Formats: sequence, C-alpha cells, structure tokens
Amino acid sequence: MLKASGLKSVLLTALITGWLPLAILAQKPPAPPAAPGTPPADAPKAAGQEPAPGQGEDEEDVITLGTELLQLYVSVTDKQGRPVNNLKREHFVLREDGKPQDIAFFSAVANGVLADDPEASTEPENRLRPPAVTPEGRYFALVVDDLHIAPGNFLPLRNALLNFVEKNIVEGDHLLVLSTSGTLGFLQQMTDDRRIMRLAIERLTPRNEAVDQGSFGFGFTMTDYEAFLVERNDRQTIDFLTQLYIRSSPGTPPNQAETIVRASARSIAQRTEYLTTSTLETIRAAALALGNYPGRKTLLLATDGFINDEFNRNGRFRIQRVLDAATRAGVTVYSIHSAGLEVAAGFDASQPGRFDPTGIGLSLASQAQQARQDAFRELAAATGGLTFVNTNDLSGAFSKAVADASTYYALAYYPDKKPDGRFHKIEVKLNLPGSFTIRTQQGFFSPSEKSIQKAAGKKKKQDAKLSPEALAAREVKAALGAPVPPRDIPLRLASTFVSNDLETSFSLAFPLKDIAFRDVKGRKSNTLTMGFVVFDLNGKALMAQEDTIALNILPERLALAQAGWGSQTKSLKLAPGMYNVRAAIYDPITEHRGAVNRWIEIPNVSKAGMMLSDIIFLQVAQPTATEPGDSQPVAGQALPPNLAPINQAVRRYPAGAQLVFVVTAHNVPKGKPTAGKSNLAFQTQIFRDKEAVYVSPLQRTQSPPNADGTLTYAGQVSLEGLAAGQYRLKLVAYEETTKKTAVQSQDFTIH
Repeated sequence: MLKASGLKSVLLTALITGWLPLAILAQKPPAPPAAPGTPPADAPKAAGQEPAPGQGEDEEDVITLGTELLQLYVSVTDKQGRPVNNLKREHFVLREDGKPQDIAFFSAVANGVLADDPEASTEPENRLRPPAVTPEGRYFALVVDDLHIAPGNFLPLRNALLNFVEKNIVEGDHLLVLSTSGTLGFLQQMTDDRRIMRLAIERLTPRNEAVDQGSFGFGFTMTDYEAFLVERNDRQTIDFLTQLYIRSSPGTPPNQAETIVRASARSIAQRTEYLTTSTLETIRAAALALGNYPGRKTLLLATDGFINDEFNRNGRFRIQRVLDAATRAGVTVYSIHSAGLEVAAGFDASQPGRFDPTGIGLSLASQAQQARQDAFRELAAATGGLTFVNTNDLSGAFSKAVADASTYYALAYYPDKKPDGRFHKIEVKLNLPGSFTIRTQQGFFSPSEKSIQKAAGKKKKQDAKLSPEALAAREVKAALGAPVPPRDIPLRLASTFVSNDLETSFSLAFPLKDIAFRDVKGRKSNTLTMGFVVFDLNGKALMAQEDTIALNILPERLALAQAGWGSQTKSLKLAPGMYNVRAAIYDPITEHRGAVNRWIEIPNVSKAGMMLSDIIFLQVAQPTATEPGDSQPVAGQALPPNLAPINQAVRRYPAGAQLVFVVTAHNVPKGKPTAGKSNLAFQTQIFRDKEAVYVSPLQRTQSPPNADGTLTYAGQVSLEGLAAGQYRLKLVAYEETTKKTAVQSQDFTIH
C-alpha cells in the first residue's frame, strides 16, 4: 500500500486537467457549464425528440451496394424444425438471379458462439472482409409499434418484454428499444444496461392512434381495410357501405351517401397510410442503425398488425426500402403479433355489430384480419426470420425468436453489380439429400445510377449552403442524437466519481490512427469538432458543449502519434441519480463521425453504507524495480515522484509496467485501530477471462479513516509476466470489526 498523504488533492487536479499521450492538441477554451437544470440555448435534442419517422423523409435517398461484400445469415432446420448443425461451405449453393455465386466467406454459429473457425479464404487481401461474428455479444433492436397496438394489449406485451430482458438478455448483449411513435425520447438508444432497457419498456404507453374504424353516423362504421378497398374503387365494398350509411341515415339519396362514403374512405386511408409509413420507416431506421455493428443482428417487431396498401404506388416501395436496408445491414426480422390469440373475424363480442344479411361484412372483416398480418409476415419471411401469431404466450414467442436467431450459418459473397435500379433475388439451397427448411434474406434492391447521382448532387448542394463550422455542428448534433452511435471513429468514454462533494470527471478518447491529416505549413494538421452533452433521467440537458480540437503534428512524429490516443476531459458536479452522457467527434477531411453514449449512476454516499469510489488509474513514468506481482512496497514508502495519470477511457499499460491505482472508501465504520493501524484492509485481484491471474493478501491500511469516514487507498502491481490482452482489476475492501465489505472493479489493457 502506498502512503496516501496529500494524494487526494493531487489526483483530483490531475483528473480535471486534460492530457494526451503526445502534447499535440490545442483547443478553444470550453464554454462554462450550464447551471444544473438549465439547458443551454443550443443544447442538442435527445434522441427521439425529432419528428416521428416518416415525416419529411426523402424517398430518393439511396444505399449503394457496388462491390461491397454482402453477408447472408442462413437458418437450416429439418422436418421436425430442429436446427441442422455441422454443415460445411461445400454443402451450400448460392444463386443471385438464378446465377451461381462463389461463397467468399463461411462460418457457423451455434447459440450465439462461433462454432468453428471461419474457413480460410483465397480472396485477395485488399478485398473487403466480413466483420467477425458477434465479437461483442448479440445485438437486438426491439421495435414496439405503439401506433398500432390496442390499449388492452399493452399490459401483457409490457410484461412479456420485461420478462424478455430478464431471461433472454445475457451479459454482453445490447438492446435498442424503439417505439414507432418516437415517444421514448432519449431512452431510444443502444445499451447493454438492463436498468435502461427496463426503464424504456416501462415508459411505453398505448397511443391508440391507429384507425381501426371510423364512425360517421349512428350505426355506420368503416374499417381501414374497407377504406382502402373504396380507394381502389371496389364496387362491392362501395355499395355495401353506401347501403349501411343509408340505413343509419334514412332518406339520404344514394349518390349523396356514396359521396360521403368516398370522402370518409379518403380521410381514413390517408391517416392509415401515414401511420403505416411511420411504422415502416422506424423499422427501416432501426435496421440501418444496427448495420453499424458486426455479425448478425436481430430485430424484434411487436405489433397488432397494420395495413400496407400495395395497390397504392408507394406501398410496395415502402416495404422494399425496409427489406433492402435489412439485407444490407445483416438484420433478421422476427415479428411477434401482440394481439395474441384472435377470435375469428365477426365473432368478437367487443365490436359493435352491423346488420349484414349478405355476409359481405363478415367476409371483409376476415380479409382485413389477414391484411393486417401480411406486411409483418413478409418482413420476417424475406429477411430469414419467423412470425409468431395467434398465441397468448408472448414471452415464449420472444424466447423462441432469440433461440432461432442465435444458431445460423454466415455466407458472404461479392455481388459486383452495377447500379441498375432492379431487385436482385437471392436463393440458398443445400446439395444434400433430404428435406430441409432454409431461411435467409431474399434479395436486395440495386439503385439506379441516376438515383445515386441525384442523391449525391442533392447532398452536395445542401452542404454547399453551410459554412464548414455549421456543417460540422450539424454532423455532431446528428451523431449525438443517433440511437445507435456512428462508429467510423471508435470512441471510448469513461466517468470517474470520487465524492458527492466533488465534480465527476468524464474522459473521452479517440484513436489517432482513425483521424486524417493534411499538410499545412510543414505539419500534419486537422481540426476536429467535438460535442459533449449530459442528460438527466427526464431528458433535460445539464451540460451541452461544442469544442474544436486542433491537431498539429510534426511529420516525423506522425507514426508515433497514430499509435496512441487523443483525449479530452470534462467535469460536472451531479446530484445523486442516473445520467446519460454522450460525446461525438467529426473529422472534416474524411467526413467520418464517431459517437458514444453511456449511462452512469451517481450514488448518494450518505445513504450507501460502506462503498468505494471509481478506480483512478495511474502509471509510473519510469518503473521502479519491483518483484512481479508485488503490490505492497515497504511500509511508509512515499508515492513515486514520477507518477502520471493515464487516459481513464483507455486504461492501457505496456507489458511489464507498474499499474498504479487510487480509490476512496466512503462511510468506513469507526472503530479502535488494531496495533496502531486501521481496521480497513484491501485485497487486489486481477482477472483475465474470469480467471484470477493475481490475488494479493489482505493489506491493512496504515492510517485510520478521516473524521468524515473517508479513506484514500493507493496501491501498485507489477504487470511483469502478464501477456498482452484485456484484464479486470478488482478491489475488495474489508472492515475487520463490522465484517462489512465493498467492491469496485474496472477493465484495463496490456499492450
């Protein structure tokens, strides 16, 4: 244990001051923090506070394929519906538009784990390779179609979703919760924190905006499906509804009744089309967002069903946009019918009856019931997923979907298609005897050269109207508000809490190897734009700042700089509670963006019992001679004078270095010291892949706690003999007289 006299103030000064591995950054002084509870005038909106999906959507935006790698995820089951394992690359036949394609890459995944090493490929090294399979866990998007879910179906659905989080989400999984109405606000974001998943689900509420039927007079109703049939000029439906209207409003001339029916149908159809567009565009946005992550992604759609009128010129286009986005992003859709077990159409006692001796109304009701399922069934089938309908076991449906999504084969190939504006069909079969069911993506849409040029020209024209500063601010704001942060520049963010009386420090790190540079006056230069915002649990911005980061590096030092990380620090005093912290960086040279968000909880120390603050990582610039694994230098040894802070967001140590750490214990029980020492002891543990590689004996602190019950503890461990890789430092505090313990842990890397 290193003597900690005077250490606390030194460390706090180091935390609040920014540092870099190389002294290459010069930046504008940040604006002063906003007063807590008062968002700045230019504070970015939390995600989800923009207009609902589908509003103002440019239907000419395109996603190009070109010669990029297209990765397919294939599920194979036998006659009994059981997954077929142990298939090899040579067992698969892949065709595009009927023409055989070479499978460039192949791998098998069972229960979310790579079953075998991917087979070697003969592809040239400069060709794009597929991302690794689920290296960071599984990625899910949960789209709750609250625009089309009846209020009575919400409670069982919400319970099933909470059960899904508890039973199906495991460590390493990430979940994005979206509502089609966009009302979840800043809670609509990818997270691995179950608390935030539950909070988002608990905030889901029925919107009851779907137009199931419209009432235009006593005894006269019209369903959304009937409205679309009227729009298609279906004579039987028009006559049926006209007679219903006349029966509800005796004396109305037939021509006038038909005019009213047509006008009513137009109103219902327009409203229904708007809601359907919002639902489909939310699904599409979720699929595109998931494309930022590697491997197969799973989109779980919960809906009572909705009507997509494909006779309308935009109906087919809307569905194709969603399917195309899902295919390119490697997303499989699983549709869960939240209406549960439905009775046959026309036999629901909760619905008002309509006198119908012809049976036409019953037939229309049955058709409508099916029509509301057509779109979500197609989304699942065309992406290789499954549909779960007519079941009240919603929890079982979610479990089956997750199990199915976790066992599959990944096949990748290069389409090498020129933009032709056509849909290209994909087929996957097995060259094996027997009967198998094969599910995968069914194809992709190749945009036309004209649409690509038009979209590029439109963007260029829009960007030309903005100054470089305004353009950078727009990109940073968009990155901060994205539910799935862009990862062109991979960022890391860490927070360090020491005490309720002090500011919490935030450290942002970005790899300099992913930053571009221009030659300016004999130096390698770039000016990045950074945004940083802190939201409270109600979505109010407590801090919102935009800074520029000027990089100017001597050419001979560029290679050394690009081996390291740039960093920025912010600090803000926060009351106890939950907070969402977001940061983003924009590179104007490459137009690349990176963003990161995370949730932090500031504890109420006065009510927490004995607890430990976050661990502060330090390093010795010139390591002293220490035996491997020695974390207890001679008692009373002073803190080395060459101690320096490291980037708290990266926490990287060279092999053989000294890992130095500091932690503050709060609410340490008061007791008579034993043998002149404190009764508080610490144990230092280091793990790799959940296996302990170092465990120290309990080390009693040299001094008793302060009058306020705090005690600052510092220690060091030699990393000599430990291989490069990811590790976890775990500190256990033990008070001998009360037998109370407190634990804190944090990851670090040896390189």
